[in-house]
Amino acid sequence: MDNVYSEEDVERCTLTSAREIAFQIKGLIKRGSKVSVAFHEGRQGFLTILTDMSLQDGLFYFDVSGSDEINREFLKAESCAFTALVEGVRIQFSAKGCHETKLRGETLFAARIPQNMLRLQRRDTFRLPLPGVPCRVREGTPNEELLTLRDISVSGIGVSSTTPLDYAQLDVLENCWIDLRENGTIRCALEVRYVRIVENRAGKPVWHMGCRFIGLPLASEMQIQRFLARIEAERLALAPG
Repeated sequence: MDNVYSEEDVERCTLTSAREIAFQIKGLIKRGSKVSVAFHEGRQGFLTILTDMSLQDGLFYFDVSGSDEINREFLKAESCAFTALVEGVRIQFSAKGCHETKLRGETLFAARIPQNMLRLQRRDTFRLPLPGVPCRVREGTPNEELLTLRDISVSGIGVSSTTPLDYAQLDVLENCWIDLRENGTIRCALEVRYVRIVENRAGKPVWHMGCRFIGLPLASEMQIQRFLARIEAERLALAPG
């Protein structure tokens, strides 16, 4: 498998150098890249553009949302996650204490330049088949359901079921948790991307569903990366030769 990586690979994807992080932020500003901002544990978010950075003040600046209500809620959030996809490279970092400010007469949000940043190349976002990992969706509601994952990546999950999956594209599944065994449990929100029916080898119908994570925190992404690395290491250890 071309996409095998170790714990060292995961650490390699995390930038901690202030100079490297500033370089990545400058690149987002220069390109005018769309950046998604998720907050309140991924339940809310908006698209923005990074507009400026002050190394002297340790701040970067980004556009406010077009919704006054979202802006008010955002300023109440304890933390938020920024995610951008640039030429197949996923860049993600977190921030706390975001505030509203004025810069050259324009109302903007400002946040502290992060101390670490996750930069994932295509080879680092592979999807790995799984041996029956449980995922509970809509926990604590009348629609709560226990599903079984067939694969996972830092971008999303795949679910397989021999019973019908009563979900539709773009459904948002709140209050979900995924048990990553020794790597802990992650709580998340999911958006359904597709549901389709296929036949297994016995000619029986099997429902497949693909979902993407909504505003997954950096810490949860790192949990998934370590879980994938451990599963792959276990498989390599069991492989003949």
